[in-house]
Amino acid sequence: MSQDLIVELRRQNRRLKQLLVVLSISGASCLLLAAKAGVNSQKFTEIDVERINIIMPDGRKEMVLSNRLRIPDPIVGGKEVKREGPSRPGLIFYDEVGNENGGLIYDGNLGKDGKPDAGMHFSMDRHGGDQQLALGHYESAGTMESGLKIFDRGLIQDYGPLWEAYEKAPAGPEKDALLQRWEEAGGKQTTRMFVGKTRGKSSAVILADGKGKPRIMMLVTPEGTPSLKFMDDKGQVIQSLPQESPKLRK
Repeated sequence: MSQDLIVELRRQNRRLKQLLVVLSISGASCLLLAAKAGVNSQKFTEIDVERINIIMPDGRKEMVLSNRLRIPDPIVGGKEVKREGPSRPGLIFYDEVGNENGGLIYDGNLGKDGKPDAGMHFSMDRHGGDQQLALGHYESAGTMESGLKIFDRGLIQDYGPLWEAYEKAPAGPEKDALLQRWEEAGGKQTTRMFVGKTRGKSSAVILADGKGKPRIMMLVTPEGTPSLKFMDDKGQVIQSLPQESPKLRK
């Protein structure tokens, strides 16, 4: 082998090594950039999406933003239950164990009478149960109600099995007894307090007993007439302030 050929082979060997080094560096840089892109946030000016799930690394939901078609059913006590009423778009919150613990839903349309049928409802649920507090605005049949409500309801682990048994039981005393036990376990949601504006356009504070029956009503009518009424369990007024004048009683 000639000396010139040996020199040329050595030169080509050096170039091959240099090329391999460059390729190795380039490959490592690409992998580094790809890894970095995987942890960095991405910025979007605008996106169109039907649903967004905010999840933990293990897949548990923390929050869901959805249109009315993809809104998830509630998860209460670790069980998925059927959502009551029509599906509406909104924002749903979840606790650490995966139960729904509140949300914001809304809707708006014109009813068959041509009047608004609309509303917005922001609720906060108890752990293992249903909503305990709600802030809402509701319109229907030409009237409106806006205000804060406080509710009573038990835990689904207590009243859920009773309701399932009630639905399966044939009509009769046993079915009636199951319904009574379901109510006693807190299955029936009751409104304990309302603060806001009524459909009669009065500003009001209404306090109710454990069965949801109003017992104290403080009202101011649109015309400015104030009143304070105390009621019995049958809804009859037992005392009111200011007291009616003798002329009004006649």
